[in-house]
Amino acid sequence: MQEILQELGLNRRESICYIALLELGSSKIGAIVKKTEIPSSKIYEVLDKLARRGLVSYVKIGKIKHYQASDPKVLLNYVDEKKKMIEEILPQLILKQKFSKKQSVEMFDGQKALFSLFTDLIKDAKVNEKYFIFSINEEHKTDAANVFFKNLSVRRKEKKLDVRLLKNINHYKKEKHTKLKVKYTKFNLPQGITIFRNTVIILSWIESPIAIKIESETISNQFKEFFLDLWKIAK
Repeated sequence: MQEILQELGLNRRESICYIALLELGSSKIGAIVKKTEIPSSKIYEVLDKLARRGLVSYVKIGKIKHYQASDPKVLLNYVDEKKKMIEEILPQLILKQKFSKKQSVEMFDGQKALFSLFTDLIKDAKVNEKYFIFSINEEHKTDAANVFFKNLSVRRKEKKLDVRLLKNINHYKKEKHTKLKVKYTKFNLPQGITIFRNTVIILSWIESPIAIKIESETISNQFKEFFLDLWKIAK
């Protein structure tokens, strides 16, 4: 019994004292100290804590307090109160769990691996989800890269994503037959970066295609804020 009471939140002395009072009935301090072997210097503190929990009450007969344990059924109310307290903080705990999700970094090498990476990224995407891209400059693109990006564009179009592309003004090119939202800025931009949900992908196609995938809500949010700040002033 004592162990179960401790699992409910009572400490060892509180558990001993409550069980003793159930057995003793209404009792004076001396009898409680004798039964529990809790030092008289500590017994008042224990009884006070039990009283605050609603597990002990007392009556004064003359000037002497007589303590008694509350009906054990009160413990059910105590459990219900604990449950309510947990339910109240549960949304906050879940939120903290989301913020502390495991972060990961992966590297992908080769055109097939990269295409799988980008298609998996949006496989369960919802209509109008935001998808941000810092473009790769034209001089870094090959014919294979152009085909690759064209195929990716088709996949994004099928998902009806809200795709936004930022480019440097020196690489201005009128986009034809596309629903991409494109803006240009005079600032030198980080290249080949895609941000979607909690994922950031850094892509390079200078020699052979490679990509680094970072899963981190914190890092993703930082990139999103940076992108949107530039988007506001870009034309």
